[in-house]
Amino acid sequence: MKNLTAIAKPVSWASLLLIVVPPILYFTGAIGSPLMTQLLLAGTFIWFVSASMWMKSE
Repeated sequence: MKNLTAIAKPVSWASLLLIVVPPILYFTGAIGSPLMTQLLLAGTFIWFVSASMWMKSE
């Protein structure tokens, strides 16, 4: 269970980047709305799965 927690924490932190960075890129015009929406959805899903793995162990 410790190995799972050691993997889940960095994955959940990295997924938060998928929630924060795409709106900034969209605002600057680097990406379009459909891509931003897909990245936000993926980041949210990954965060809920990975964060629940390490939060329930604490």
